[in-house]
Amino acid sequence: MKNNLGELQIFTITNEDATKKKRIDVEYYQPFFENIVSKVAGSKFELQKLEDVTLLVSNGRTPSKEMYDEDNDQAGSVPIIKAGTASGRFVNMEKLEYAKADFSSGKKAQKNDIFILSAAHQASYVGKNVSILDVEPEQDTYFVGELICVRANPKKVLPEYLFGFFSSKIGYLLLNREKRGQTSHIYPEDIKSILLPVPSLKDQKSIVSILMNAYEQKKKKETEILKILSSIDDFVLGELGIDMPRGGAERVFQIWSDEIEGRIDSFFYMPFFKTLQKAIKNKSFAELGELVEFSKETWDQKSIFDDQFPYIEISNIDTTIGEIAKTDFVPVAEAPSRAKMVVRNGDIIISTTRPNRGAITPITKEQDGYIASTGFAILRDIKNNKVLKDYLFVVLRTSLSLRQMEQRMTGGNYPAITAEDLRKIKIVIPEIKTQEKIVAGVKTIYEKAKRLRQEAESVVIGAQKEVEQMILA
Repeated sequence: MKNNLGELQIFTITNEDATKKKRIDVEYYQPFFENIVSKVAGSKFELQKLEDVTLLVSNGRTPSKEMYDEDNDQAGSVPIIKAGTASGRFVNMEKLEYAKADFSSGKKAQKNDIFILSAAHQASYVGKNVSILDVEPEQDTYFVGELICVRANPKKVLPEYLFGFFSSKIGYLLLNREKRGQTSHIYPEDIKSILLPVPSLKDQKSIVSILMNAYEQKKKKETEILKILSSIDDFVLGELGIDMPRGGAERVFQIWSDEIEGRIDSFFYMPFFKTLQKAIKNKSFAELGELVEFSKETWDQKSIFDDQFPYIEISNIDTTIGEIAKTDFVPVAEAPSRAKMVVRNGDIIISTTRPNRGAITPITKEQDGYIASTGFAILRDIKNNKVLKDYLFVVLRTSLSLRQMEQRMTGGNYPAITAEDLRKIKIVIPEIKTQEKIVAGVKTIYEKAKRLRQEAESVVIGAQKEVEQMILA
């Protein structure tokens, strides 16, 4: 078999090892992992089992679809930490979803809880996402079954130390070793037995200070990145000569019967959207469906791929810069029912679920032939020479387009836009020269943001290496 470095290897294990560890999956015993365990065992600090330094190691509970609050607000509902909420190094409390109030039998999250993603389509992702809840929830907050919550015993170990250890490469590999099954899960009972070096609380504080200082620097750079990216809207709209209307939260207004377009939901007719449409109609524009073809190329879930296929889900899109952050490689036999859309080089894919989030990205040459979820609309061939495809991508990610998508969404817990309504989105079309200027300006902004992001990551990676050396010296 091949190890995690892709190297061929031959090894043996004893019946005693298999009986003692109650594992018969060969990957668990590969020398690569044994070397990691030996490296940890060589630490000058005392080794302790995870269960001996924690108060809780447990999965949460995932609400059924019917249990989610349809309006996803705080009115008579309870907040839920989902996998997407805990996909960064810090739990993003702005990405909470809500379940109905009677979903309150799960485990409650607390400040300094650590969350580990316990399941993934691709084995290498298991244990990779480790987040810490660095604020006290304002109300009882629960977490889903796809997350393992690790709660430190502060008398024995600092939660920030545990977070730092499991966020390191060594910590990730120790977690990843514990995966089981074809669908790659890790379970609380398995990771409880992981041995980790536990320095004195004094030494832990020294280690934590290095990590937290790095994360603080990263946060400052991320704030700068968001500020830079937020300038895109003003730049593009300024070049188009459009002022976004103010308002949008009007609760009392009236419309005439001849204004009704086949929908009777009041949100669709809010004065903000009416003013927005008027601003667009004062410019040269066309509907999206008049500018580009929507691809219908699909995969039969049988041909093309032998073993695994590259799969793009909505959650794989980095909405801050409009790029695919990662690609899952899924066994063909386990292909989700939604994995059917074939994407090609130059396509623009748009998430039709909550499209106003901006999960919109171009497909590169390297991603040609990948499979995307049916939750995406695939824009392929430009119909005329009025618009540049690069400009189309840029303008679709501005508030000018996203607010139109928001207007046309339907549904409660998972609001979505139909392909028919997406085709009706109005695109302002300036001269080609102006389009080129806009594309070049936005490209410069994205490059600056990416450079800052790389700098931020390098600060954290450097701190993690320093800490790893301190722990394993």
